Amino acid sequence: MTGQPLFRKELEDVRTVVVKTGSRILTAAGCEERVGRLAEDLSALLKSGVRVVLVSSGAIAHGMKALGLGKRPAEIPMQQACAAVGQNRLMAIYQERFAAHDTLIGQVLLTWDDLRSKKRYLNLRNTFFKLFDCGAIPVVNENDSVSVEEICFGNNDTLAAQIAMLVNADVLVNLTDVGGLYDKNPHTEKDAKHIPVVSAVLAGIHKMVSERKSEISVGGMSTKLKAAEMVTRAGIPALIGDGFGQRLLTVLKDESRATLFLPSDKKISSRQRWIAFTGQPAGSVTVDAGAAGAITERGKSLLAAGIAKVGGKFNAGDMVDIVDPRGDVIAKGLVNFSSDEIEAIRGCKTAEVKKKLGAIRFNEVILRDNMVVG
Repeated sequence: MTGQPLFRKELEDVRTVVVKTGSRILTAAGCEERVGRLAEDLSALLKSGVRVVLVSSGAIAHGMKALGLGKRPAEIPMQQACAAVGQNRLMAIYQERFAAHDTLIGQVLLTWDDLRSKKRYLNLRNTFFKLFDCGAIPVVNENDSVSVEEICFGNNDTLAAQIAMLVNADVLVNLTDVGGLYDKNPHTEKDAKHIPVVSAVLAGIHKMVSERKSEISVGGMSTKLKAAEMVTRAGIPALIGDGFGQRLLTVLKDESRATLFLPSDKKISSRQRWIAFTGQPAGSVTVDAGAAGAITERGKSLLAAGIAKVGGKFNAGDMVDIVDPRGDVIAKGLVNFSSDEIEAIRGCKTAEVKKKLGAIRFNEVILRDNMVVG
């Protein structure tokens, strides 16, 4: 990038950014000006060569307004009705604001199932990168009109974290109505001190948070911290900053307007991110103490000899939990054999596996490269 730096000094060579904005920013008084500023700043990032994804709340809130509702309905069918009405209105607003800057946008509506399926996950990933190639900004929201408890994200902070990992973002930016993390609640304590950088999201950080939800919002600061924790574990930095009173470009540059959460030093691949944070286990394998130690302490693959028990029905290629003798999940991984095959070979040495199954493609039940520990 040329000219004035767009990002604070800790964020070097950012090429892909995921920005999440909440319902209050999009619906409270003055929202027209805020959305206009956001579209202008996102367009500026795009024109500077940065690939941009916008994860947007607000469909249910706009639907509530259209239907004359004063607070978020408790019933899921009514929430879905609000989303169906509000999503069109929300996208019409974005279309108008981004068109003013000659910026192309594309709508992407998702449920958990779209990410938990490996095939759909890869197809979705390809769609995002094709939108990038076309010079468009994907505008992402949960598909609230069809989501039910079993397939919903629960809040768009979690969705934004998942999208950041999906597209290998260089930073996740979560816009809220405060300038990041403080040692006290800045809404009630005048001497609250801003925390510009957090090196790790530990238990003490979570305890500092005071929730402040509204009638239209389901997320609070705790969900934003959890999203930051998720992406930093995956090697992606996160920013939580004031998108209500400040411009996005100010949040990106001014450390007094946002808190930066530094990523883990250990980078993990896209496949490992899916295993660790997104995929849904199809079953489990319980291992003996020796195999548990080999996996957690020595970085080994899982062999049939170390498996004591098989749980559930699954196929080769599915993701499973790896459980130690105490019943704790110590890792997740993609299996090379079906549950029936593993049941037949559990406890067997490699030579015995070949005799029981005939010709086999793998000696390992789960390869280390297809496993995430912890």
